[in-house]
Amino acid sequence: MPDQIAENADRIDAATGRSVCQAIGERLRTDTLPDESELPPRLQFLLDQIRTQDGNT
Repeated sequence: MPDQIAENADRIDAATGRSVCQAIGERLRTDTLPDESELPPRLQFLLDQIRTQDGNT
């Protein structure tokens, strides 16, 4: 029985996964407002790549 719990503990459903991703995104947007501070170069590069892939240049 404990093995079954351990196996299922690592799995979440798709809706929960999307909610987690959205919450992380909101937190990043809030914590990385451009007016407050400059992002580290690597993080800025990664955000630029995401914007390019999303078509929001």
